[in-house]
Formats: sequence, structure tokens, C-alpha cells
Amino acid sequence: MSEKEGGGQEVSRRDFLANAAMTVGLVATMGTAGVYGVRYLVPKAKVKKFVDVLVTNLKELTPGVAREFIDATGRKGILVNNNGKVKAFSKICTHLGCEVEWHQLKKEFYCPCHEGFFDADGKNIKGPPPRPLDEFKVTVKDDNIYVALEEV
Repeated sequence: MSEKEGGGQEVSRRDFLANAAMTVGLVATMGTAGVYGVRYLVPKAKVKKFVDVLVTNLKELTPGVAREFIDATGRKGILVNNNGKVKAFSKICTHLGCEVEWHQLKKEFYCPCHEGFFDADGKNIKGPPPRPLDEFKVTVKDDNIYVALEEV
């Protein structure tokens, strides 16, 4: 190898090509590792599947009445007929996870743990709960009430 005027060494064609191939391989490897690393750290969101489950008959759920139910995963819910408008909510308070109760005379949900109140539409109206109750989709077919619950 001969010296250049600037004091450095001249790089042969073979060394240059070897360094270039190594750099390209390293960049490809790091890019592949980065893609798989991101996939590992941030997995794809699973698409939730729901199934309509028969909970009760409309004749059994007269206006102002509530009925509790449990889905296949063990989560508790409550079905309410508010003057003909049927809704289903999670029975778990959005504050600290206590179970809410339906007060038929006041037509509201009550959480006994920290004095939280929700109206008949599940909206938080008083106390510490930060958001409304979780709501399930309700369908009425032939006087039967179906609630869309997550498939197990």
C-alpha cells in the first residue's frame, strides 16, 4: 500500500468493497431487528368479538326494574328498563372497582364504597367516579333482550 500526500493510507478496492458489504449487511440486520423489536414491544391489538346473549324477556323487565347478569368471563352486569328504554351496564364502579347497586325509587346507580352516583343512563353524577359506567350493546328481538358480550 502506498502513502497519500495527506499522511493517510490508500484503501484498496477489495477493502472498500468488503467494508461496503459489511455496512450494508449491518444496516439490514439492524433494520430487521428494529422491526421485530417494535412488533415484540407493541403487539397488534386483538379484534374483540362479541356475541348476542339472551338475558331475559321484556315482560320480566318492567319499567324501573333492574336485573343483574354475569357474562361468560365472570364479569357482572346490570340490565335496566328506564321507562321502556333498555340499557345494560357493567356492575363495576369506574372509581375503584366496587359493585354498584340499582336504586329503583331514585332511578340511579349507587356505589356504596365511596358514595358514587350514576344516573339511569350510566353517567356519573356525584362522587368520585371519574367516568360513566361501561355500557353493553342491547338488542330487543321478539320481546327478548339480548346483550352483546365479549366472546371467550
